[in-house]
Amino acid sequence: MWLRAPSLVALVVLAAACGGDDPITEPTVAPGEGSDSPVAAVEELVAAINTPDFAEASRLAVPGQAALAALAEGATFGEVARSLSEGDEEIAANFWTGFAQETGGFLTSEVGVVDDGTVDQDDVEFHTVTVTPSDGSARTIVVRNVDGYRVDLFASFASGLADKMAGPVERLLAAQTADARLVLAELQEIVPSLHVAASLPGTSPAASQQIFALIEVITRVG
Repeated sequence: MWLRAPSLVALVVLAAACGGDDPITEPTVAPGEGSDSPVAAVEELVAAINTPDFAEASRLAVPGQAALAALAEGATFGEVARSLSEGDEEIAANFWTGFAQETGGFLTSEVGVVDDGTVDQDDVEFHTVTVTPSDGSARTIVVRNVDGYRVDLFASFASGLADKMAGPVERLLAAQTADARLVLAELQEIVPSLHVAASLPGTSPAASQQIFALIEVITRVG
């Protein structure tokens, strides 16, 4: 496990939910298109993180996934549902901010980026990109074509999210609200991504078990 979702993700959901003239609400990040290729998506992400330009980085995450990841940090179902409905670009920008802070030199220095082929899972095509920082510790980032190529946060980083999401998803199953139903429907869409994450070469057996446990909860009513 090499990424733990930062609390900044939850904080920006809370700020966005306040709306109006609340002074803690940051300017909205405009949505953008993805990249022209899987490698370009990762290269552009590296460039944005090193600038740093996290608003630019936000367009390089699959839309909606940063909002779902905020469940791991205590965001309420209503806050997540609102971000799913109105756009989660600002949350994605803060996800990459926390990513840069928590992963040390990974993606924050010169890296080698190589296309490592495709993986098909449940009729969804994923592109694996091997990223090698200066210390030689190669890691895999998974990319999908969603209005251009973007990083799939759950396929790439579920090993740092799954254990913290199982509890909130359990509570979603018990909630009988429109917000909960919306969030659960969106969680169903990340199941292929979670399967890919569990099978990545760098995923430990313990992390794989946590990912499969999350899949079981998500699909319990599927």
